Amino acid sequence: MRTWASALLLFASLGFAFAEPAKIGIVDLQRALNESEAGRKAKEEFRSEMEKLRRSLQKQRDEVENLRERIEKKAAVLKEEERRKLERDYQKQVRDFERAYKDSQAELQAKDAELTEQILRDLQEVIREFGEKENYLLILEAGSGGLLYGADSADITDRIIERYDSDYRRRKR
Repeated sequence: MRTWASALLLFASLGFAFAEPAKIGIVDLQRALNESEAGRKAKEEFRSEMEKLRRSLQKQRDEVENLRERIEKKAAVLKEEERRKLERDYQKQVRDFERAYKDSQAELQAKDAELTEQILRDLQEVIREFGEKENYLLILEAGSGGLLYGADSADITDRIIERYDSDYRRRKR
């Protein structure tokens, strides 16, 4: 039985010895995400959306601040009922602003996740196709925390970005 197992191991190792060397690649998905055309476009779209929300929130904040200043300036000369009404309005505007701020943060996070998720799915498909076509045994993600070392020669991130950008341009036509 031992002889049989030893022979099997010997034949298996000989098969690996005559086979093509195993190719292992490393891809930095974060870099691919940031440097690809789609990633740069998504970041620009995200920045634009963020700036639009920032302007809207700034306008709302200015209105709240103006109302607060009016209350402070006129507090001594206002009748009690008028002052209470202005303070209620102020509190309502503060709550509305806080709610709008929280909603905008959630909206931005959702938009970022949506844009990133689609690009990552597309990148993973490109990596899978690339690995199959180029006969890679493994392609590892550099930023996953599991990779402790990878030679620069194993880094195929630039090739993946080129392939992804090519596919991206083709889909945009």
